[in-house]
Amino acid sequence: MKNRPLCSLCLVIAILIGVLTAGAGAKFVPELRPSPVEQYGEKDDWLIVRGQVYKKEEKEKYQILYLKKCSVYFQKDQQSQQNQQSQQSFIKESRMLIYDEKKNKIQIGNEVEAEGKLSFFETARNPGNFDQKAYYQRQNIHGKVWSETLKITDHTVKRIQNVLENIRVHCRNILLSEAGEKNGSILSTILLGEKSQMDPEIKKLYQVNGIGHILAISGLHLSVIGIGIYQLLRKLTGSYTIGGIGGIFFFFLYVLMIGVTVSVIRAGIMYLFRVGAEIAGRHYDSVTALSAAAAVVLIWRPLSIYDGAFWLSFFAVFAVVVIMPAGQMEKAKTRTEIDIQKNRENKAWIIQIKSMIISNIEMQLFLLPVVLYFFYEFPLYATFLNLLVIPLMTILLSLGITGSFICMLCSGMFKIPGKCMLGICGFILTIYERCCEFFLELPGARVVIGRIKIWQILFYYGCVVVICVIYYYEKKHTQKKEYEKGQERNEAQECEKQRKRGNILTGMLCALGLFVLLHRFDSLSQMQVTVLDVGQGDGIFLKSPGGMTCMIDGGSSDVKNVGQYRIEPYLLSKGVGTLDYVFISHGDSDHTNGIEEMISRQKIGVKIKTLVFPKESVWDESLKKLAIYAIENGVQVAVMEQGQEIEKQGMKILCLCPGSDYSGGTGNGASMVLSVSYREFDFLFTGDVEGIGEEKLCESIEKYCSEKAFEVLKAAHHGSRNSSSETFLQKVRPRYTIISAGIENSYGHPHRETIERLEKTGSRILATANCGGIEITVEFGGKIQYTLKEGSETTAYEESE
Repeated sequence: MKNRPLCSLCLVIAILIGVLTAGAGAKFVPELRPSPVEQYGEKDDWLIVRGQVYKKEEKEKYQILYLKKCSVYFQKDQQSQQNQQSQQSFIKESRMLIYDEKKNKIQIGNEVEAEGKLSFFETARNPGNFDQKAYYQRQNIHGKVWSETLKITDHTVKRIQNVLENIRVHCRNILLSEAGEKNGSILSTILLGEKSQMDPEIKKLYQVNGIGHILAISGLHLSVIGIGIYQLLRKLTGSYTIGGIGGIFFFFLYVLMIGVTVSVIRAGIMYLFRVGAEIAGRHYDSVTALSAAAAVVLIWRPLSIYDGAFWLSFFAVFAVVVIMPAGQMEKAKTRTEIDIQKNRENKAWIIQIKSMIISNIEMQLFLLPVVLYFFYEFPLYATFLNLLVIPLMTILLSLGITGSFICMLCSGMFKIPGKCMLGICGFILTIYERCCEFFLELPGARVVIGRIKIWQILFYYGCVVVICVIYYYEKKHTQKKEYEKGQERNEAQECEKQRKRGNILTGMLCALGLFVLLHRFDSLSQMQVTVLDVGQGDGIFLKSPGGMTCMIDGGSSDVKNVGQYRIEPYLLSKGVGTLDYVFISHGDSDHTNGIEEMISRQKIGVKIKTLVFPKESVWDESLKKLAIYAIENGVQVAVMEQGQEIEKQGMKILCLCPGSDYSGGTGNGASMVLSVSYREFDFLFTGDVEGIGEEKLCESIEKYCSEKAFEVLKAAHHGSRNSSSETFLQKVRPRYTIISAGIENSYGHPHRETIERLEKTGSRILATANCGGIEITVEFGGKIQYTLKEGSETTAYEESE
């Protein structure tokens, strides 16, 4: 680094910012501190917000306006008059979001005034879930308003931004009309960064196959735009300066149009270094350019260190410019030259393909820890799929950009070439989709590991550093011998022996690093129970000490796509790619719709082996339909009756209700109730049981569990007043009671009467509405630990039996 002072300086700056951000937190990063609107405002406060629009985002039913330089006025109620604002609370807020359902015609640069209720962004309600608050916090946005009224107070516009915005919208509409809704939305995502209209199933399909990177605006996109125009202008004018200035100008316009992201800033800085070096007639140093880009990104947004896009973008380029040239690529190149001389006629292309495969494998291995930490799984065949995808990507980008501009500028028969180009793009996207589907059908296509620990990542990259050091030493030692003694045969043999020893050592280090990285260091004497926050509904995860995985219910009445956005991410983060059993207590949608959704998404989500229902006589129409749907999608369906049990790896699941004497019909009273035991700890999961069902449950507990003391009760029917009677609670007497209910749900759950009855028994009450997902672990030694998680905040409690 002594010959790269700028590189060294940028690395020091980047590392210093990263350490201070992670260590000092809010003391160093202003975005982590409560903003004025968070300090002085409360949810549902009525606000008047004034600010300048700097970005727009179109959704199907509304638009989102991004405001900066905001003035916020607090009002007591909606009827407060504007002439009273001088007496109202007034604060300054850097940025806010305005949700506009009427889709008023607003232009970038306009100053607007919006009235509506204040709300804040949600933290991750369960481990592995998307953290909306952290996402907007990185952009220094801390609040949002659903506008009741919206008006423009200043019609000043940013002309360049609005022209580019109109071009982007027009280009998106052309892609949707000419390439079709499906392929057009994918092309809009790839070319314009327009992700709002893309099919989430296609996005997930790409991601689980390891080609999700093509949907992000990256260096490849900017190379086609910036480098392509630069080289074209340079050839036309014969001037590096004119070509460089023209390339930078068009590059800048494209970035303004698509928006600024981490990968765009990284690619942009490196592009400027490359063009600047050619204009100045100097050598382009990609390592210095990458270091400078890292420093600029972290100065701009220090919280990017918590963003997967930051690490994937920089580590991918780091692997290309540092790791692969230092190792196998250079070796492959030397061997390729030798082999081409020996087999010049017919084997050079085979060696080139082999070199490409090796390079791709190296890239996947280097990025593996980042992929596992942020996405919890890795696609086994991504190397081979990328060999097809990446070469076609340049064609796709070139034809997509050229075709859309031809269709935008021409009409009639002159549009035909543009339509043909977009048609070819659609064909390429079809190839992508078919290849993804094919690879998903192969054995072991998805390897689900879960979120790995930081120490595992550090150990793995430590092995990578040692391997690089070994290679550098080997290369230096070999070159020294060749220089001193020439290319004698015995010296060549000695060098070959040293290479073999180095290869064995690097292979052992690689195997050790992979073992530590891919192994889940879970305790084999620990049972885990998690009551997920699914909003107004139920979803409980069980894991035995030996690894058997189960769900009890999974649904919600107030969270859309609860299976996709709440249940699946949690399971994947825990390394669960397949559920052995899913128990369905009864047919209400707030217990089943997430499971039904998961059944439809098994190829790209979490697989289910067996669906377990209560006895068939209490099935309602929804349970019958769910059973048929499960069988049609390859899921086994079983029935569990009173007294039957599943016992594996020290964990026993016993069905207590409904029994053969139950005559209350279908519905809540017919809920399947399960007793789950491990060692001396017992859990009772009650579904929505109430009324006659709860009376029969008391009899069943007397019959099957008379000697048990239940440590944990999952309160029936979300804490409804019609469940958890005094008689039932006196019989169960739980140490802990967990209530699964939505925040401010319309039913008023949990009801005050139920809370009072629980408090009388001395039970400690935990509610998902207050705590988020509740994790409980039971150790073999007699310890119970429960962890309350809400976003990045984690509180753990431990007690002895």
